[in-house]
Amino acid sequence: MNALGAKVRALLRMLKAFFGKVIYHSRLHLFGYSPSCHEGVEDKRAMTLKTALQSEILRGQITTKQALLDRAAALGLVITRNGRDYLGLLGADGKRFRIYFRFSADVSPALAVTPEDGAPASEIRVRGSWIYALVACSSDGTRKACYVGQTVNLRRRFREHLLRPRPGRGSYGLFQWAALEAVEVHAVVLCGVDGDQSAASRFEGYWLGLAQEAGFEAPDAHNWGRLPLPAHPAGQPRQWPTDIVAAAMQSLAKLVSAGIVPRELFVVDGAAF
Repeated sequence: MNALGAKVRALLRMLKAFFGKVIYHSRLHLFGYSPSCHEGVEDKRAMTLKTALQSEILRGQITTKQALLDRAAALGLVITRNGRDYLGLLGADGKRFRIYFRFSADVSPALAVTPEDGAPASEIRVRGSWIYALVACSSDGTRKACYVGQTVNLRRRFREHLLRPRPGRGSYGLFQWAALEAVEVHAVVLCGVDGDQSAASRFEGYWLGLAQEAGFEAPDAHNWGRLPLPAHPAGQPRQWPTDIVAAAMQSLAKLVSAGIVPRELFVVDGAAF
């Protein structure tokens, strides 16, 4: 009888553990995560806090640095860095991350400049489009993923990527990839194209091809539509410019929070093909 009771208690413990995990992962799904295993859950918690805080800043719910400090303290986060335009934070799980901001009290303009000439970047392209990439790399540097897109308004498009994810469309797959890897998404403006949307799509397809040849994953690329894969255009690199992109790319959250508009790496004519 005692042996039977022990087996029943063991079975109950197994059922409790199993259903506890089911409930836990169901909660993660409510927040848009679909982890295949328990490993890395702590990293996802840190990224969820980062996303929540960054979103509160961008939506105007946190409007001063002191309010951000108070909010971080209320969430049990430890301040590890207190920069002019960022905070370094440490969660209870030991994971570190940064929050970028530029509140209205900051009076200096936030414009990115080109190192060569110091000229401010334009926000809206009146004629033609920009081709840009969103990039994420695993912490050990062995995996990388990207999204390549086109826009006439960089500030607006970057903000849309950060705040308005659409499941199954656009950059959503990349952000899911980055969340699972617990890494940030960075942005870089690849080139400016003087031409119509057809010309922009050719350059978009060309740069996507370079990225994939360089080993980048392109999550949900099958949902982007069929982009042309043209031959090498004049004035564009024949391979993904790894070093140039690495030096130019910046945190997407920082670009949006600070209102920074990066300069393009290449400028070409739409008739280059």
